[in-house]
Order: sequence, then structure tokens, then C-alpha cells
Amino acid sequence: MAEQLHLVDLETCLGDGICAEVCPENVLEMVDEKAATVESRIDSCILCGQCVAVCPTESLEMPTLPMEDFRKLAKLPFGYEEFFDFLRLRRSVRVFKDRPVERDLIEKILGAAATAPMGFPPHTTEVVVIDEREELDFLLTELVKDYESMVKGFSNPLARTMIRLSAGAEDFGVLKNHIVDVARYANEEYYRNGGDRYMYRAPVLMMFHGNRWTMSYQENAHLVCHHSMLAAVTLGLGTTIIGLIPPIVDRSKVLRKRYGIPKDNKVLTSLILGHPKYKYRQSIRRDLASVQYH
Repeated sequence: MAEQLHLVDLETCLGDGICAEVCPENVLEMVDEKAATVESRIDSCILCGQCVAVCPTESLEMPTLPMEDFRKLAKLPFGYEEFFDFLRLRRSVRVFKDRPVERDLIEKILGAAATAPMGFPPHTTEVVVIDEREELDFLLTELVKDYESMVKGFSNPLARTMIRLSAGAEDFGVLKNHIVDVARYANEEYYRNGGDRYMYRAPVLMMFHGNRWTMSYQENAHLVCHHSMLAAVTLGLGTTIIGLIPPIVDRSKVLRKRYGIPKDNKVLTSLILGHPKYKYRQSIRRDLASVQYH
């Protein structure tokens, strides 16, 4: 016998219809003033758990979502001004103390990251965490080597044409106008004094990847990365989102295998983090490119 999607305590169910109203897929309805599963819509359930989370009398359960996975919500601990002040605390940090980040802090960051909104449950985002200096140094050599090939390719008219055809006009423009010069300078510094302008000698790198055949996998990864970044700030850590790393790892068979990235997954973004060497004392105002009301 198949497991029921919803279990309803008919004694305590108020029949208020809240659970049915919040269900984004109309999998619940009211029958004789009690919540009931719409049998024809069972396969449409996305297991978001909103019906359980909103019930004021805890009369609804979903066996596929254990009740121990739910937590009581506290009152909002801060207002807009406090929230805005917190956001202003975040700065992109590229100078770190020569000090490891404790694993318990990393686990806290990942716990907060898992609360990020997801386009279609369950989470499609997977995370690779590198916090060993030897491994970070190895990855740096791979980044330098791969970007060296790209820089050389742009200096050759035939190779540049091939890059343009394979990358497409938009990505080629980004490479030509931004990435090539950045990579050239980074590699020159690496060869000159061993400098790291890809990961800035950060003690931790997080890479976020997801299955390219699942819904909203790109948005999910960026939201998880963003939550990780903000969580790190609450722990006194500095962070910067790095865009130069994902494309190199994504197209490298060696690195994909080394970091256990499935063949159907795409590496989408990465985050460096560590204990900041210096404390910022001022924030700077930032504005959106434009806002229009219609």
C-alpha cells in the first residue's frame, strides 16, 4: 500500500482552509470542512512543506517530510534598519590572515546555505569545499595553466577566431574585454613572485554546482552561494564571490574527477572566505543600474 501524501488529524483540524490556500500546486482541498488530499494532483506535489508549516494547530503531517525537520519560527529578530546595517557590513575581502577557518564555522555556513530558496525542491545545488592549503595551491597551478592557454590563444588570430565561434558573441566579448587582461596580469604576478590573484590565498574555497537538467539549477546555486556569503559575515569572516574559477573547473576532466563533480553538473559560481586581515571602517553607497515603476 502506497504511503499517504498527507495525514490529517480530523479532531484538531479547524477547517480554516489555510493549508489548501497556500499550496502552490493545489494538492489540498477542503472536504466536509476538513483538509484532504486531491488524489489527482498527488504527482504535482513539490514537497515544499508549506501546508504543514502554516497549520496553526499542527493537524497536518507529510510522512515524506519528517516533523523533526520542521522548526518553530521565532518572531522577526530585527527590523529593516538593522537588516540594512547588516548588509552594509559586507565587503568583498581579498586579504586574509594566514589562519585556517575552523570546520565548525564552515558547517554553520553550509547549514545557513541550505535555507536558501530553491526553484524546485529538493535542492539541486551541490558544494565542493576546499580548505587544505596543498589542494588550494594545486588548483592555483591549474588555473594559471589553463588561463595561460587562453591568453596565448587570444594573441593568435586563428585561435581567437575559433574561440569566438565556440564561445559565442556575448561570452567572447566578456573574455576579450575583461577576462584576458585580468588573467594575463594574474599570471604575470604568479610567475614573478608566486602571487595568487585568483583565490587571493584564501584558506577556503567553496564551489557550487548543480545538475544542468533540473529546473532553476543556476538560480539555486547563486542563491546558495549568496546565503553562504552572508552567513560568513555573521561569523566574522570575509568573503568574495569569484567568477574566474568555475569555468576552468567545469571544463577540466581532471578537476571534475578530482572534486567529484557529476558529468551532468555544471560549476556555476565560487566563494573564497577566511578571517579578514583588516577591518573595514566605512561602507560605500551602491545603487541599482535603474528602477522603473509602471
